Amino acid sequence: MKAVLVVIDGLADNRIAGLGDRTTFASAKHRYIDGLAREGFYGYLDACPQGYVPESMVCILNLLGISKEFYPPGRSSLEVLSAGYPLAEDEVVLRCNLISIDNQKRLISFNGGSLTREEMEKASEYITKAVSKVKFIPLADYRNLLVLKKKYFTHLNVTPSPPHENLGESIEKLIAPICSSSEIIKDFFYSSAQVLRAFKDPEHNYLFYPWGISPGNHLPSFQKMYKRKAAAVCCADIARGIALALGMYVPKLQGVTGDTDTDLQLKAKTACSLLADYEFVFVHINGTDEAAHKCDYWGKVKFIERIDEEFVGYLLANIDKHTKVMICTDHATDPLNGKHVHLPVPFFIREAFINGLETCQQIKSPADALQYLLSE
Repeated sequence: MKAVLVVIDGLADNRIAGLGDRTTFASAKHRYIDGLAREGFYGYLDACPQGYVPESMVCILNLLGISKEFYPPGRSSLEVLSAGYPLAEDEVVLRCNLISIDNQKRLISFNGGSLTREEMEKASEYITKAVSKVKFIPLADYRNLLVLKKKYFTHLNVTPSPPHENLGESIEKLIAPICSSSEIIKDFFYSSAQVLRAFKDPEHNYLFYPWGISPGNHLPSFQKMYKRKAAAVCCADIARGIALALGMYVPKLQGVTGDTDTDLQLKAKTACSLLADYEFVFVHINGTDEAAHKCDYWGKVKFIERIDEEFVGYLLANIDKHTKVMICTDHATDPLNGKHVHLPVPFFIREAFINGLETCQQIKSPADALQYLLSE
């Protein structure tokens, strides 16, 4: 039996006054997902593993049935795998956002502020040429990585301060813990302000903000764990890194991004074609999370509608009727403040009658859902 797991990142949220006291999902039109729920089964589960804050890495690993013992201390070790960099045993990797601060040195943007995509690429070029003891790896837009030797740290146990969770906070306060652990990181951070002076305007100063230290990771093989040959359709570096670390085949696709401008129909077509050779296909769609982090709830509503029309509609029309399909999300992202929220999240299953309706009604956790998807 073949199966498709579709994870729509950050899909859930709370009710919003500007949407008539409804969630973005309730405000959106989604006839194909509604049909899925009507003819199959839907419910709610907690995708975030106990003891963790809701974020994509741990929630996606949980949805894919990976035990906590394998969780890396930070997601950057998976993102660097997506970038094709083989992290050495004596190296660590950090996430590195292009941020903007105001004249009072408060963090006002975690995603490049008012810079265009072309300007962000240029900023990455400038800093790449300026650094020596660190390796700067551009990912996409405001997202980047830093790789450096462990010996440049006095200690590695630094609590991360995610920029998207700390808008309005003093940048000096946020950066202090990691700067105290490494003079190299401190020099990189403050020198980045000088490198990026060309982009400065009366209201914004730009810097590269390193956070979230992680050594290498050692995730188990999905195929060995579940005896299923697996592939993935994803562009967001964390999802792509997870899939690669689990030994899944992950094709590179032109026009597919980790934002709302992605080619959703190409994602659907690719998922359908992969089912010819693979028994399990994992699809990750990231634009909903990006819209919410930008505090754009109407943008999130419109992208949910695009997912339904361009992705879900095509997928359901072009796969075998016996292929199992589950659509869910990893966590909630509030489009009013851009922060992740720990909430029960919805899931929708295409077929409710394989092994009996009672099987679906018993799905209360990611483990239950995965067991159902992988059952014969």
